[in-house]
Amino acid sequence: MSKFQMQIETTHPILFLSDASPNVRFPDNTGQSFATATANCLCFYVLSYVDGASLVTVSDEKCDAGGKEMFTGVIEAATGVLTVSDSASFHYLNIPVPPGPVSVEIWADDDRNPEWVWIKLGAIQNH
Repeated sequence: MSKFQMQIETTHPILFLSDASPNVRFPDNTGQSFATATANCLCFYVLSYVDGASLVTVSDEKCDAGGKEMFTGVIEAATGVLTVSDSASFHYLNIPVPPGPVSVEIWADDDRNPEWVWIKLGAIQNH
């Protein structure tokens, strides 16, 4: 069992979970729902820095904080590393995962201004 937690303040209220490859395809339209995805990138909302920091948890465990399930799907991790980054391409966290498709579930306390977001990955490798 692995769990990473970060308090994150970002200029734009959006973060990305993507393969560490330079060939990431970002979603074209990020404004329609809490989370949108392509084959190797998922974007989701957090608070903007003017509203405070969001607590982001990445784990291989189900959310134990309540909230609403906002996304269920799969993204491709060809490199075996998923990265949490912001719109300025700052990488907050690199997570080792088995190469290939990785299941992703996301919960949050709000669909537009979440004070916390919980991301459950199908597997996290302990190196």
